[in-house]
Amino acid sequence: SWYRQQINRKQYVMIGYSDSAKDAGMMAAGWAQYSAMEKLIGLCESQDIELILFHGRGGTIGRGGAPAAQALRSQPPGSLKNGLRVTEQGEMIRFKFGLPQVA
Repeated sequence: SWYRQQINRKQYVMIGYSDSAKDAGMMAAGWAQYSAMEKLIGLCESQDIELILFHGRGGTIGRGGAPAAQALRSQPPGSLKNGLRVTEQGEMIRFKFGLPQVA
């Protein structure tokens, strides 16, 4: 199709965490995000499109922040097949990268 050619068979989708957790609560938001990722994986596979999920996690638990290993283990099967992208929230940049030895 025209769209598949335009995107070179790669679709990037950002999964946002902080607003959904504020609006629906952490448990409901987490389940909705997981379900949405499962549906996106199935749709892209059926259309021969590579899905790359881009995670917009915050620094605090309420904004989607969690240890990286825990966050990766909680992803639906197949969601990491084409790679992983994440954002780093502004309040976390100084905390994680503010020292020359870790920058």
